Amino acid sequence: MKIEIKGLLRFSGELQPAAGDVEELIAQSRGLLLKGLPKGAAGARVKGWRIRGKEIKIEIESGRHVRAHDALLRIAKLMGEELGKRRRIGLRGLEIEEGRIVIPGTLGQEDISRLSEPPFHIRSIHEGTEITFREMEESDVRGRVIDRMISSVMDALSRGEPKKEEPRVVRRGRELSHPFREDPFQACARLGWIVEFPGRGQWIYAEPYTALIRAIEDLIVENVAVPLGFREVMLPKLIPLEVLRRMPGYLDSVPEGMYYVCPPPRNPEAFKRFKARLRLSGRVPSAELRKVLKDPSYVLAPAQCEPFYQAFSGKSLRLEDLPIKQYDRSGWTYRWEGGGVEGLIRTQEFRRIEFVFMGSPEDTVSIRDGVVERAIGILDELEIEWRLLVATPFYLREGETGGAGGSAVATYDLETLLPYSGEWLEVGSYNVHRNRFAKSFKIKEVKNREIWTGCCGFGTGRWAVAFLAQHGLDEEKWPPALRRKIGRLPSQFKPVG
Repeated sequence: MKIEIKGLLRFSGELQPAAGDVEELIAQSRGLLLKGLPKGAAGARVKGWRIRGKEIKIEIESGRHVRAHDALLRIAKLMGEELGKRRRIGLRGLEIEEGRIVIPGTLGQEDISRLSEPPFHIRSIHEGTEITFREMEESDVRGRVIDRMISSVMDALSRGEPKKEEPRVVRRGRELSHPFREDPFQACARLGWIVEFPGRGQWIYAEPYTALIRAIEDLIVENVAVPLGFREVMLPKLIPLEVLRRMPGYLDSVPEGMYYVCPPPRNPEAFKRFKARLRLSGRVPSAELRKVLKDPSYVLAPAQCEPFYQAFSGKSLRLEDLPIKQYDRSGWTYRWEGGGVEGLIRTQEFRRIEFVFMGSPEDTVSIRDGVVERAIGILDELEIEWRLLVATPFYLREGETGGAGGSAVATYDLETLLPYSGEWLEVGSYNVHRNRFAKSFKIKEVKNREIWTGCCGFGTGRWAVAFLAQHGLDEEKWPPALRRKIGRLPSQFKPVG
């Protein structure tokens, strides 16, 4: 990778009398631009500079380490501090007038069109993919806009090189026999356990299916939450966009996977034409609705844990008062699956129990690992065949699994076998975020000790699918652990016609 920028530093006073100091500080900055480099890597370097009144124009080039725009920030900090002390000249701001980045590899035209958004222009050249931009403001430089564009291009380049990776299975439950081989979705629909709803990827869960999900949820609470000291909370499911913006890997990575909510004005007159058209046509006049709705300002909760981090946003905590352990099972989780909807396995509105926790790195890893062990214990008690995988969560870079406290794993995925297809179904994800979410939500420790967070999601709707796929719908053949919990299934009401 090659990065070149033409930067501009603005100061409060004329700089020509301080030209000697500027030259000395430019030379001194060479050491700064080597700080944090991996062994053997090349750092950034200043190609040239000149003073113009109260401004310094500076050209910097770099590779992928200590990137040129980061070098500009380091030089600006040094100049601001030293010229302030020596000459009482303060730094007033910075910008990048021009920038050019070349990344090895060629993008397809579809990716070029998708990623070329002002101020960035992308094209294929002989050396690879070129990104150019002009007039980048200081807030965007400090806000990592350039790095996010580089990451987006590199992600697109890596996707363009398909590679088959076998899942990294670290543990596996005992193999079981599975006489039942039907898709439970079809069986449930036939028996009326689920009823079709007009919303795609949504179902009405009738009495027997609801009883099954509730029993599984109770088992999880009794065998995971209670013994590990988690306390129940009720978290909002209508999430302001500003809160979601702080969630690493959501708005910046999968904005296409969410439901957006547009609040209406509290003014009946605004809906006058909408109501008139509805009465006259008998159809929902969507065009009239769009005219009165405000811009989207919320999403329906795609992760369920968002409010937990917001509750501590900007707060200072004492490590001695941690860990904090909470769980929520108060409502639905929503994800827009588009064309990926599939029966009961991939729905757009689904049940989850979300465990969230915060503490020292060692405590956070220990809590997550404890949840994993107890989840496996429940699957064994329900006689469900399972396997445990090491995964890389979407909020980390490819190949990064990082951790501490005796564990180098960021995420474990728990999967169960679907005998009717031979495929495996993910029913739980168990995560240690390290300090990513604490940093994003500005959660601090009073002595600057590190705070980590974690979350463990139990997709209880999928647990029900997994159970039925391996045991069928005849409750007389179900394992004793669930029969004791559920008692007799309620009979299903069936309409006459």
